[in-house]
Amino acid sequence: MRVLVTGAAGFIASHIAEALLARGDEVVVLDDLSNGRRDCVPVGAVFVEGDVRRAADVDRAFLALEGRQIHAVCHLAGQASTFRSFDEPAWDMEVNGVGTARMLEGARRHGASTFLYASSMTVYGSPAELPVSEDAPCEPLSYYGITKWAAERSVLLAATQGPLEGRLRSCAFRMFNVYGERQSLTNPYQGVLGIFIGNVLRDESISIFGDGEQSRDFVYVGDVAKAWVAALDQPELNAEVFNLGTGTQTSINKLWRLAVSSCDAQPESWDVSYGPGRPGDQRHMVADISAARDRLGWQPTTSLEDGVRATVSWARTDSGNRGDD
Repeated sequence: MRVLVTGAAGFIASHIAEALLARGDEVVVLDDLSNGRRDCVPVGAVFVEGDVRRAADVDRAFLALEGRQIHAVCHLAGQASTFRSFDEPAWDMEVNGVGTARMLEGARRHGASTFLYASSMTVYGSPAELPVSEDAPCEPLSYYGITKWAAERSVLLAATQGPLEGRLRSCAFRMFNVYGERQSLTNPYQGVLGIFIGNVLRDESISIFGDGEQSRDFVYVGDVAKAWVAALDQPELNAEVFNLGTGTQTSINKLWRLAVSSCDAQPESWDVSYGPGRPGDQRHMVADISAARDRLGWQPTTSLEDGVRATVSWARTDSGNRGDD
């Protein structure tokens, strides 16, 4: 299979690209390097530096294999911060909305048959019941959640509307709190575990927004990549949405303590400060993953403790990501 993966100079997408290459697929990566790093692009992938919002860059990516047609798109490039979206809502809508529309147009223009999209748990807002299933109402609390919801709807619409010859088999993944190797340790807008690990390795204080008792569903990136690959291999799946989480809640207080201890430090003696919560922050989230288990044959296998240890082991060797001098 020939697959175009957007955003694969970054975190989650680079693991998906790596998994595809490992099984013998041909992979093209489209990334503008605004958040990603060139050295995160897996060896063996064809790299195209470009912006998903620019049709010309999208076309270059689809044509990068010199006449060999791209079969599928895994679209993960986008603005990925709930909190930054409040500062720059127009930019958020442009990157996540226009960027996804450009990729859909490119897929149709170049004859791709499958389109997988990175949605988010933020589309749910504050669900009335937990764990939250895919049929729960979507009432996002942030501009980021709104743009992910709108783009998700556009992707699924492309599977069911318009001429049959132009339709794209599509699925969307509502990813919960993904963590693991290559997650930024310096970007305050990205994953909280990476921030905590970076703090500890740089001997910095940890800052918590809120009381720390808010909870999330943390899922290891290697497990997430397996779900994307599984969807590519099941052509009967179409216009479907899947939660990707673990079904287990973990408080932020438990997480920072685990991050500290996994770095061989003592949580009891670490400097931690608490401040006001941030807009758009969900209080508690945990995924119902029964649909992914039943339809994809997928479920995560990496415990939080094992995943955090693996992430710390990688982070110790990645001084560029740690922000060290």
